[in-house]
Amino acid sequence: MRIPNKILFSLIVLLILAAGIGLAVHQTAYPSIPVNGSDTSTTTVHLDFPFMEDRVTGDITLDLAPYYGAKSAGAKSMPLFGCSPERYYSAIAYDPAQNEMYAELLGFFDAYADGHALTSDEYIELLTTYVQNIPYKTSGREIKFPIETVIEDRGDCDDKSILLAGLLDKKGYDAGVFLFIKDDHMAAGVKGGSQTEYEDSGYSLIETTRYAYVGEVPELLDQESDHGDYAFYRIGNGTDAYTASWQIQTILNVRDTAYAALDLLYKTLNSLGRTIENEKTMLEDPENASNSTLRSAYDLHLHEYDEGIEAGNKIRSVLHMINSEPYNRENVYQTIVSGRRI
Repeated sequence: MRIPNKILFSLIVLLILAAGIGLAVHQTAYPSIPVNGSDTSTTTVHLDFPFMEDRVTGDITLDLAPYYGAKSAGAKSMPLFGCSPERYYSAIAYDPAQNEMYAELLGFFDAYADGHALTSDEYIELLTTYVQNIPYKTSGREIKFPIETVIEDRGDCDDKSILLAGLLDKKGYDAGVFLFIKDDHMAAGVKGGSQTEYEDSGYSLIETTRYAYVGEVPELLDQESDHGDYAFYRIGNGTDAYTASWQIQTILNVRDTAYAALDLLYKTLNSLGRTIENEKTMLEDPENASNSTLRSAYDLHLHEYDEGIEAGNKIRSVLHMINSEPYNRENVYQTIVSGRRI
């Protein structure tokens, strides 16, 4: 992630140069995309990602003039003093030159949602999965405009988080971005239930660099260290919220319990395995060949070991489902509560 930063020495040099050569210093300039109105070139963006039991595929056509403008020098300017992070991120997300991009993307997703009778929560997950599916790749020090991330089909944590927050707000959801200074990380956020609220922010965190559940805290931030330096910046004026946090809490609690159970099971199997090896060695001694008590204990422990392996396979199956299908939340939840894989 690249967090915009102005070094004091650089500012002094810039101000000296400005005074010496008459350079205009725009102390209130925020990011803005210049558009060449005579450029009528277009590009096709292909969408292809898994969602629920389906695969979402399709194409949208976007004008290239806004993209070229976003890539131009000075488009991502920021105030020298008194820069408002919330205003800065909003300017990146909502430059009007990107209106067509949002309209095309959301038109595509609206049609898919209508055709598959998605709920409001599932629509949030649809947008989330689309952004999470965009390949993660760092590039340069400046945060990219969403149109760059969409057309290039790549971005890092801040690029993807700004895009997702913009999409969510455009659909009326109360959204924004989490900024973690110490961890050099950014994530999106959406208003959600208390079950998955991050710290005391009032919002559920959405990790955008990989498939993850709404409200699932990434390992980077889940370690026992101080993450209290985070800031949340709201983008837009959406009011709708994510209401499936209670299901997410159940899924994540089951996952934590499964990992703990698997760890305990492996320790038990390791101990049992050593016992079985000792008993096997003893039974190979001719003096113990007819020892029925030892034989019975050996057979029992073998059976218990096999049962343990089977139990471990079931637990791993549950964990694989939970970890590999965040884009299929309802099915994962129903599978867990029905005990179909347990």
